[in-house]
Amino acid sequence: MQLYELGSEPESAAAGKPLFGDDKALIRIGLIIGAAVFFWKLYIGIISNPIWEEGHFAVSGLYPALGYPDIPAGFPLLSRVVTAIFGWDLLPLRLLSLLIATAIPFAVYFMASGVVTKRQAIWAAILAVLIPPLSMSGTIYYPEGALQLLLALMLGCLLRALRDDSWKWWSLTGLCAALGLFIHFRFLIPGAGVVLFALLTAQGRKLWTNPKFWVTGLIAALGLVPSLIYNATSGWPAIAFHVTNRPDWRPDISFLMSFLNQQIGITTPIFFFALLYAGKKAVWPITGDQRKEPQALLGVVGLFIFGLYLVQSPANRILMPHWPFLAYVPLVALVPAVLINFVDKARPAHRRLRQFVIALGPILAIGVGLGITAYQWAWANSATIPAEWRALNFMRNENWAPVQAEVDKAKAIAEQRFGNDVALAVSGHVPATHLELPDAQQRLYYTLGEPYDTFSRFNTARQHWGLDIEALGRTHAGKGVVLVLPEPSYLYHQPSEIAFYQELCRRFEAIEPHKTVNLPPDRTAVTLYTARVKTAPAAPADCPLFPALYIAQPPRGTFLKPDSDANYFGIATAPIGITKVEILIDGKVASEARYGLDPEGARAPEVLKYDPNWPKVQFDFKIDQSGLSAGQHTLSIRATRTDGTTTEGASRTFYKR
Repeated sequence: MQLYELGSEPESAAAGKPLFGDDKALIRIGLIIGAAVFFWKLYIGIISNPIWEEGHFAVSGLYPALGYPDIPAGFPLLSRVVTAIFGWDLLPLRLLSLLIATAIPFAVYFMASGVVTKRQAIWAAILAVLIPPLSMSGTIYYPEGALQLLLALMLGCLLRALRDDSWKWWSLTGLCAALGLFIHFRFLIPGAGVVLFALLTAQGRKLWTNPKFWVTGLIAALGLVPSLIYNATSGWPAIAFHVTNRPDWRPDISFLMSFLNQQIGITTPIFFFALLYAGKKAVWPITGDQRKEPQALLGVVGLFIFGLYLVQSPANRILMPHWPFLAYVPLVALVPAVLINFVDKARPAHRRLRQFVIALGPILAIGVGLGITAYQWAWANSATIPAEWRALNFMRNENWAPVQAEVDKAKAIAEQRFGNDVALAVSGHVPATHLELPDAQQRLYYTLGEPYDTFSRFNTARQHWGLDIEALGRTHAGKGVVLVLPEPSYLYHQPSEIAFYQELCRRFEAIEPHKTVNLPPDRTAVTLYTARVKTAPAAPADCPLFPALYIAQPPRGTFLKPDSDANYFGIATAPIGITKVEILIDGKVASEARYGLDPEGARAPEVLKYDPNWPKVQFDFKIDQSGLSAGQHTLSIRATRTDGTTTEGASRTFYKR
């Protein structure tokens, strides 16, 4: 084996002194950068709103199991250890995630030192702090950082196993792989990359006759066994969610461009192309002899992970931006050599220019970090930031604390109506986790079986925990309950949502609305009700959960395009019929809607048959923006009944740019 690989040969005399001094000086600089990034991420972790997955892991951990509908048992069980020691709080979980992420650069150094010189391994570790997909982990309690850490450790151990063929390194390789599979199913993809290396390279093909390679695979498979047992005994919820239900196959070349734009933007163009070129050079070296070298392992694994998602991207609309991040872990070890060669092979007149190009990488990475910081700060301050800034909040990551406060008030009212034993119930698992963590009282909510829970199979877990709608009926029949129902986007245009609300009215009676809470930036509305659990499900005479006045478009919190001539629509009903619908903006009549429509293919549901005008109960309208100032406005509708009385629906926020 040659001593230097992939451009890791000693710098030429023209290169001058090593950048930033000797190895010790470079390590000190790396530690300073790492410390700065640590406290930066700690700040982000402190100010960021909780995400539902954090509550999902914590609540799941309260019910130890071999697996869960969407994920293996690793992270939920880890959260159980943390909450058992530090209490029901989010910050200790995030601190643990931050510590895991902080170890990634050290694991990258361990991995890289198996194929490059010590100095380049130090540079690889520094790059792991600077390249956003590898450095952004740790601000929330999420498995990504642990997967990256374990992948770097697994590959570092495997490189040493290829070199020494000792049971120590083979066993540790299997252990890291097993832990990765115990944390997330996505760790199967790097494993497939290792198998591909064993098929494509001369060094890899020798592994098929090595018993230690097979034992390592068996050790790795142990990490998947608990999930297999859980799924086999629970109707394979993970297969239903990840393979059958979750992918959204809509072939469109724009999805490919979106995927690449996301990855290039998050990684920065300099680092993105350096990573892919480093992988290409490892897999397709100039000389055939190099194909035997172990750096090909890193290239094959990294390019396989990235390539798998790249190939999916034109057809799969739902590809999360962080899924390909694992690809950059093995490739980062090879990037320092590529960057050094990029500068050293330049003509003297071009060296400064190439150095400047490389320097753009960290500069752009800092820009990405500042953007992430600003985004999280804006989310945490959605209620107070200028209205035009709220358009940047493209994710549903609202702060649910205002809903928690109203739950307490609604519970007090329900106790007055029905007695002290009042249960708390929410539409589904995702909104439940928003309310369950953080919550100083550590209250758990029954879930009511919303359509997404069937799609995601989260209902499987809630059934196991005794926190589903059937358990609520058994434990609280005839007793009070607080119902927490996030407003669906298109209630009357989604049969599954209509059926869900009808089922709720079969199971609950004496339903009275308490309050609707709009979560800044006003794209999500949550309505609370007090009710009593029926002793036996029965169809009611009417269902108060269905609104008489309903706006489908524009969506809540939407930013209207300037000079938009879009057509918006909704439904208005009454037992005696409606004669007129008026559009109110900021509480004043702006126009009269065109009422009495029955559009082909979008007929009003039969649940509204009580209106004598059904099915002609829909309306449409336009919004004249000419007299509106830029910023936040409210939209509502006023309906006039056949007897001349009027009723007004709840308002929603929209914005004019």
